[in-house]
Amino acid sequence: MFEQTCSKHHHFDSACSRFAASHSLAEVARAAGIGEQVLRNKLNPAQPHQLTARELVAIYHATEGDETLFDGLLLECGLTAVAIPQAERAPSLPHQAIDLNAKIASIGQRALELTDRGRITRSERNTLVSVATSAMGSLAILIHDIEARFQAVPALACASDILMQAATM
Repeated sequence: MFEQTCSKHHHFDSACSRFAASHSLAEVARAAGIGEQVLRNKLNPAQPHQLTARELVAIYHATEGDETLFDGLLLECGLTAVAIPQAERAPSLPHQAIDLNAKIASIGQRALELTDRGRITRSERNTLVSVATSAMGSLAILIHDIEARFQAVPALACASDILMQAATM
């Protein structure tokens, strides 16, 4: 007989723990239409209860878009997804690319600092993941803007970029 002594879903278990620590589960449960104790049990990897897809969607909407649980599920499959942020965009594609490079350099610098120390706290790991997720969002915006700009009329879009760059100099 096989007896599972530890979870095989480390990413999702970690996501559940982070989610529970960052939200008032009573409020989330009420807004999602789930019993408070039921939600606590379903977020606890030691309990046999599991969240359904509909509950995950309800929780996502109840928390105004907290992606933590979805991120944990996707990481179990070796996948990741990023919502395209509704943030203000940089004035041009080169500005977006430079901003993205700065964010990635910041991630690299933090990773080096943490590696040199030899240990990382859960809070530091969560912060690093958050910064990396933000950089992925910036990359998603850049990809979206490149697609939108060069899909319809590439020659006109290039001419427009050249004129905008010339006007800013």
